[in-house]
Amino acid sequence: MFLQRSIRRIGLSSRAFTSAASAAAPLEPPKQQDPSQVILTHTLRHVNTSGWTLESLGNGARDAGFPSVAHGMFPRGPIELVEYFMDDVQRQVQDKLAAETEDLPVTDRLKRGIKFRLEILAPYLSMWPQAMALGALPQNAPTTVKKLAEMIDDIWVYAGDRSTDMSWYTKRAVLTGVYTSTELFMLTDQSPNHEETWRFLDRRIEEAIALGELPNNAQDVAGMLSIGVQSLLSTAAALAGPLTHQVVTQVSQHVPNPLSAIPNPIVSPPPPVSTPVSPHVTTPASTTASTPAKPTKYPEL
Repeated sequence: MFLQRSIRRIGLSSRAFTSAASAAAPLEPPKQQDPSQVILTHTLRHVNTSGWTLESLGNGARDAGFPSVAHGMFPRGPIELVEYFMDDVQRQVQDKLAAETEDLPVTDRLKRGIKFRLEILAPYLSMWPQAMALGALPQNAPTTVKKLAEMIDDIWVYAGDRSTDMSWYTKRAVLTGVYTSTELFMLTDQSPNHEETWRFLDRRIEEAIALGELPNNAQDVAGMLSIGVQSLLSTAAALAGPLTHQVVTQVSQHVPNPLSAIPNPIVSPPPPVSTPVSPHVTTPASTTASTPAKPTKYPEL
């Protein structure tokens, strides 16, 4: 009898302890990672050998423990891999810029922001024209341009820009031209550690500031943006091998100006505000900058 009462008391105490522990710290089921993100993460290992292709997606799926046909979960094809990579590059640039505390002149901050971006691209440079050509296809160009605009905006905000008048657009138009010309230069730069690219970047930034290379009106801003983006996309197509004919034909026939496929932000400049803002081209009056979903950090090459 005594033994039974002791066992009963132990059982009640155990249940009470379990109940109290559960109430104090409820357990959450482990979060499952999105299989598509896992596959894209593994796929980046294959980009330098198989390109931004379905073959790479199939190899990445196998590495992640899925059948190679799992690439079918990406209905838009390899462009989803390109956009995943661009989002992660943007996140890394944002993290780097946020960690910068050194007091630097505006020109040095602009150079540093662009250099951060290009250094992340460097390991994939041999296949990057193919990714750019995919981004230039009519159905993909609006998203490509939007991501480029957001990256340029992040760099200007890091440089200390808080403008809310017409200069908001002119500054971004100028930096878009500087960035696109520097990225194109880097694609053919054979110098050690891309030293010539960094010298080219220094010259372009200094020239833009010294010459006051600013458009005078909304039409000039739109023209500068269009020229910069189109030159980047068309040159990428010329360097992308088998994709060249498809890109050039479709872009020239259907979307002569990739910027025409996205809303024109210059029609209505943002009103003055009393607090600093970090607008992006698609929502210039917003008080918060859009931030892409944080993908899983991809493996070392």
